[in-house]
Amino acid sequence: MEDVHQLHTAAKGAGRPAEQVGGLGAEVPIAEPETVRVEPVQSTPGASVRKEEAGSAREPGRLPERGTRYALISGLLMGVLVALVTIVLVLVNAGLFNEAHRQVMRDALTVRVALLLAAIYGITWLVALIVAFIGGLILGRIAVRRRLGFLAGGVGGIVYSLLLWPTSFIPAYPGNLTGTATLDAGTAVLEVLWCLLWGLGGALVCLAGTWVASARHPHYRDR
Repeated sequence: MEDVHQLHTAAKGAGRPAEQVGGLGAEVPIAEPETVRVEPVQSTPGASVRKEEAGSAREPGRLPERGTRYALISGLLMGVLVALVTIVLVLVNAGLFNEAHRQVMRDALTVRVALLLAAIYGITWLVALIVAFIGGLILGRIAVRRRLGFLAGGVGGIVYSLLLWPTSFIPAYPGNLTGTATLDAGTAVLEVLWCLLWGLGGALVCLAGTWVASARHPHYRDR
């Protein structure tokens, strides 16, 4: 019985949560570690999409700098290119234009000549449309801003009209169907109107190209 009592006492001493400190015999309780229960957070696809949309809204697409210079250079190049194409088409078909000039002076323009002239002018306008639209696409990739496409097209149309204006004063130029022009107030006003019309047409076509090119840019997509 004494052995059982000693074993029972030793078991109680082993299960007691205390230890002796030095020789003072003081008992210091040992704190049991606390367990923290962490509940898993379920993430839904909709929440991640909303976070991405919020992040993109807070950080809009950055626009390139110095876009105005690109627009002016693009407009100048487009106007020069279309003017060169027009002059080359007239010079290549100089015989047709000279015949049309003689018929116009006699007031006897034939249908065949009229249709051929319409085809040549139609090719010129088609080239102008293609150049302006492609120029708008390129400018939309480089400068992104759509107003710069409008500016470039306007500059291109005005440059085109100004480059062709001096040819109307050259007597041997085949494109002067009604004769050589004279420099007066009426001619100047007419040239200003042509500049405005060509500038507006080029601006609208080039704006369309810039609009297409910048449709997926974050600056316009997140609006």
